[in-house]
Amino acid sequence: MKFWWNATDETEMANLLTELILQLREDHMNRHTMNLDMLRMYTQRDYDGLGRDDNPNRMNLDDYRIRMNVIGNITDTLVSRIGKSKPKAMYLTRRGDYKLRQNARRLSDVMEGIFYQTGIYNVMPKIFQDSCVFDIAVMKIGREDKELFVERVFPNEILWDMKAAMYTDIPPSLHQVKSIPLETLILQFPEREEELRYSAATKEDDMMSSEAGHEAEMVECVESWHLPSMNGAEDGRHVIHCDTVILADEQYTYTSYPFVFMTWGDACVGFAGISLAEQLKNIQMEINKLALRIQQSMHLLSVPWLFVQHGSRVVESRLRNVPGTIINYVGQPPQSYNATAMHPEVYSHMERLYQKAYEIAGVSELSATGRKPAGLESGAALRTYHDIETERFISVGQRFEKAFMDAAQWFFDLAKEIVAESGSFPVRGIKGHALETTDFKDIELAQEDYILQAYPVSLLPSTPAGRLQAVTELIQNGVINQREHIVRLLDFPDLESVTSLYDVLERDVEWRIQEIVDNGIYHAPEPVMDLAFAKERMTIAYLEAQQDELDLDKINMMIQFIEECDALTQSEAPEGAAAGAEPAGPPGMPPEGMPPEGAPPGMPPMPEGMPPMPS
Repeated sequence: MKFWWNATDETEMANLLTELILQLREDHMNRHTMNLDMLRMYTQRDYDGLGRDDNPNRMNLDDYRIRMNVIGNITDTLVSRIGKSKPKAMYLTRRGDYKLRQNARRLSDVMEGIFYQTGIYNVMPKIFQDSCVFDIAVMKIGREDKELFVERVFPNEILWDMKAAMYTDIPPSLHQVKSIPLETLILQFPEREEELRYSAATKEDDMMSSEAGHEAEMVECVESWHLPSMNGAEDGRHVIHCDTVILADEQYTYTSYPFVFMTWGDACVGFAGISLAEQLKNIQMEINKLALRIQQSMHLLSVPWLFVQHGSRVVESRLRNVPGTIINYVGQPPQSYNATAMHPEVYSHMERLYQKAYEIAGVSELSATGRKPAGLESGAALRTYHDIETERFISVGQRFEKAFMDAAQWFFDLAKEIVAESGSFPVRGIKGHALETTDFKDIELAQEDYILQAYPVSLLPSTPAGRLQAVTELIQNGVINQREHIVRLLDFPDLESVTSLYDVLERDVEWRIQEIVDNGIYHAPEPVMDLAFAKERMTIAYLEAQQDELDLDKINMMIQFIEECDALTQSEAPEGAAAGAEPAGPPGMPPEGMPPEGAPPGMPPMPEGMPPMPS
């Protein structure tokens, strides 16, 4: 069997890809329909232009006329709760030297700058929203010349062989089918203008072609990737084609696709996952049905009725809603009757379904409505309640953070590509509250020298008061006791100058250690340094040097540094404290056991422990 990535002729490859895309569309029809139905449930809108109307599994209008949109409410709550997090990519070295640690710090700052330049912090909440609504959320990462970019991809644009990806984490091939303006495509590939215009003119009209009233002639473009079959294999391929016109064809050497994928839940089999909307679909449809039935019953029965006895000679025109109306009657007076529109059990059942949806999603009443649950009065109880809910979303939060780390890995690889092609890639990194331009080529860090780790900023409460309370509890429990750790955990903007001072002190000691280890150059400690911290850090380096069997001369330099730190510390201590003398009392206070100055003659000495007499 001939596969498109093995084809050597462009015409043969184009025909194979065209037939494959048609078959994959048929295979993904039910998946695409399900995604559109979940979108209708979330937004309460119809999207006839995004899908095929001939699918028999398409939902009826009555199935998604939302009356109480529990899916939308829960999704928006989760996006506000989890999407507000801004994880940072932290590059940690494996017991690296001073230079590697410095490069790791610079790379972390540069990656944070790339995150802000590409706007990933604005795109990722939408990707998380897609994971709640669709079976898979997709964000594309790429480059245009020397600029990196990220963009949200509609999940129905992505196609893959479902059978080949049934039991794998990633399919061997992936295709993105996207409708773009013909003129834009010609600007990107001017050498193919004649073929593109001919293909667009001869293509049959369908939902993707131009129609009257549209400002652009839209054509369908397909971008296909095939991963290398194994390490070192050369069968990876990347192709861009429009109908039967091959626009780009190149070898693909990466082991992953230029996308970041995220799912709400794991489907156990297959590449896509399970969305939150799909989990709540049946409950939402039952709520919709009950809400519609209640609405119809309220419209028909929730009006007052008046029973007038036949022959009572009551004039109907006298039955008015005016206070003090006099009605003449004979026999029984008119009686008002208010019918029960629905049985109370119906309302209770719908309320139970509504609460059950929140329980399934793991969203608390506090997060969804901002209303404190009954019985939770103390701050500790509320934090415990919040922690229980947080544990429910640990796996979801980890997938959210992993998406940032996957993006950081792609940014790293694309930046290396730019450096290899153009020789430089200047990036504005964030250092403190200022921008610092760094050339990526100056950051020499091999992939085997670091570990990429997510630094979630949401481990502590987001408000200053909550963060201060949490750090205070850590201090009281003895978890942290060093001032620099306390200030860094608080992470208030006003404390940035303090944290930068601690960073300078730490880098200074690291530089002195690295000078000893690499060059055998000794730099003595100075009185202006934090001598306690310098001694502690040099002691750690001394123990590591012994384990690494460093030269004896360098180890002696470390011992000399530690001894000089002790000497400087003792020289800075007060002379009285060094001699063991007791500290003197406040000025004007008499020695212990003596009467105060100016006391009358014959006054006995003051007893020990008594406070001084007022003057």
